[in-house]
Formats: sequence, C-alpha cells, structure tokens
Amino acid sequence: MDDSELQLRLSACRPNGQDNDDPLMREAMECLPHRPAVMEWFAKEQTFDRTMCQCVSGIAVPECLRAEILAAAKLSNKVPRWQSLPWLAAAAVIALMGLVYVIQVPLEKDATLAQFETEIVDMFDSMKSEGYGLEHVTGELTNVSAWLGNQGAPKPYVIQPGTKTARPFGCRIINWHGQKVAMVCFGRGDQEAHLFVVLRESLKELPDDLSPGKVEHVDGYPIAAWSCRKCVYVMMGNSPDTKLEEFLAANSSDLK
Repeated sequence: MDDSELQLRLSACRPNGQDNDDPLMREAMECLPHRPAVMEWFAKEQTFDRTMCQCVSGIAVPECLRAEILAAAKLSNKVPRWQSLPWLAAAAVIALMGLVYVIQVPLEKDATLAQFETEIVDMFDSMKSEGYGLEHVTGELTNVSAWLGNQGAPKPYVIQPGTKTARPFGCRIINWHGQKVAMVCFGRGDQEAHLFVVLRESLKELPDDLSPGKVEHVDGYPIAAWSCRKCVYVMMGNSPDTKLEEFLAANSSDLK
C-alpha cells in the first residue's frame, strides 16, 4: 500500500492498543518500519490523540446526549456495511469531515418555488435511501439558529405554532445549486418533519398567497411553504403518512 493509504488506516488507530487485533490495522503497523516518514507522522498523531482523549475524558456528558443521538440516528434507515468496521468508519469521518449533500448543477437563473420544492423532495428521498446524519445535534432551537448562523446558512426566523411545540433534534446544511439551504429536523410524538430554509432572493415569482395552512403533496410527500422578508420556508413530512398539519397549527381546533 502507498503512504496515503497507510496514513488513512493509521489515522483511525486509537492510541491505547484497542485496534492491535484488527488484521487491516496490523498490516499497516507492519509496514511502518519501512516508512520512516510515516512512522514519524504516526508518533505525533498518537501523541495528539492521547492528549485529546485526556481532555475529552474530563468533560461531563450531558444527560440528554443519548436521547438526541438516538433521535438523529433514526434518520439513517440504511447503514452501508463498511460503516460496521470501526476503524474504517472513523477514517471515513476524518476524510469526509465537512462534506454536505450537494446538487451540483449551477443555478443559471432564479428558480421558482415549485422547482425548489420538487428538487428538495427528490434530494430528501435520495438521502433517506442512502442513509444520512445530522451535522449538528441539539434539542434547542436557539442552538440550531446559532450554529446555522455561524456556518453562514439561512436561519429559521419564522416557524409555525405547531412547530414551536415540536422538539427539534438537529440540523444540517445542504448545498443547492451553490446556495446554502438549512435543513432543521423536528419530532412530534412518533412523527418527524423537516424544515428547509432558503434565502428569498434565490427564488422568483413567489405566489402572493403563500400560506403555511395550505398543505400540498409533491411526489407523495406533504409540503407546506411560507415566507418572510428574508427567507422562504418549505416544511415536508418525513414520509407520505406524516400529518404535517400538526406541525403547523397551534392546536387541534386550528386544523378545522
């Protein structure tokens, strides 16, 4: 194996010998004596990892962390087999850190709301099939907004009454035709819905009657949209069976 592959494997090697019995890691270790430059790099890497472990071990684990991780994990209904290999999964995290889901085709001109909704639904359907996670896991909407703002992404300035009583469990950023779109995930009972936020200037010909009370269906998914001076919001159910009205209305009487 060449130096780059050797470093990729060894970058996932934990510093306390937990991976010594892994045959792939053992093979990488056996190559080290013949690669002095990689050996020097690996020694520094292990020192850094031990220091990080010591620092992290002193941090108290939030009581809600387990529940939030499990909630985020519900989004990934298919886990590729390679992710079951601990060292390779760790290496993939390092290699893919910061990667976001991208629709590569440049946006030559402003898109309509209908185009945005259709492409978001298609993209979400693909993400569900392939398996995906969240970039920021939290149960607080203020933390969601703060994180999105730090990443230069649109924030959920205006959410509906039903969404305010739902529980957020995290967010991520999607690159849509070169534009950052925020995806904020909410749970309500056994149902989930996802709010996509895009800058208003990215869309053209917005309808005058853009009302969150009007639920439509795009490729089977329930969809609702509204806007404010700065952003356009599209909320969709996690499945065709999601009762999206419950994420929009303040109470049952508002659904009539």
